[in-house]
Amino acid sequence: MTTADPLSLHGPPLAAVLDPVLDQATSEIEAFRSGPELVRFKRSVHGGMEPVTELDLRLQDLITAALERAWPGLPVIAEEGRESIGPIPDDCVLVDPLDGTAPFLEGSPAFAIAVCLVRSGRPIQAIVDLPAYQLRVSVTDSAMTVTGDVDRLPTFAPDIVVTSPRHTELATRLLPSRPVAAVPTASVKMILVALGRARAAAYLPAARGSAAPWDYAAAALAVHAAGGEVRDPAGRDLARTRPARVDGWLATRHAPRPPGDLKPLMRPAR
Repeated sequence: MTTADPLSLHGPPLAAVLDPVLDQATSEIEAFRSGPELVRFKRSVHGGMEPVTELDLRLQDLITAALERAWPGLPVIAEEGRESIGPIPDDCVLVDPLDGTAPFLEGSPAFAIAVCLVRSGRPIQAIVDLPAYQLRVSVTDSAMTVTGDVDRLPTFAPDIVVTSPRHTELATRLLPSRPVAAVPTASVKMILVALGRARAAAYLPAARGSAAPWDYAAAALAVHAAGGEVRDPAGRDLARTRPARVDGWLATRHAPRPPGDLKPLMRPAR
């Protein structure tokens, strides 16, 4: 195996490498939907158990093979097969082959394929594919391209805060003056913000659970390219810092800064 030349990371655009693969992935998803759903459970990197399907594994293999052909020797850090989160290399690709497996199995459209190219410890290109919405978002450090009809996505009123289903009760207590809506899957929540379908989305710091780098890095770059920001509880901009495990995040399209009443969302849960 050859060693990746960091300069080669400026070579083929991520979209050029993955668009054909993601089209094939859509076919794989449709075939899985029409066949028997073979599901097993794995120990997640956060502890506890979560579902994984043969589809997750097939999509990961398809994406990884395409990336390795484009950038031989460049590490691919993919979700499936991992039981822990180690340090993220300076140059790598983060892959979540099916972000939102549980919602997908429940029939929800809120699932995504997310891939993020990292160079010198910082996200520089990303793709977030939302097959159920026939929507694909491709991102560079400063530009975003959307393929598909954004109107397929749900729209939330400007004062609504979107959060994970298991965090809605806590978010309502922390923000008594704000309505809260539940949307599963980190990538989907952030893309709603990036595309102006929601003004704010959050993953609350909790006693159990955190966000892995492949959960958020691609979609956080999309929010950044759209003029918004995603910050963790320490205030770090997740599109401008090395991807790592984070305890929570807040994505907003507010300018010049999020309303102060959203700050309680990033306080550690007790």
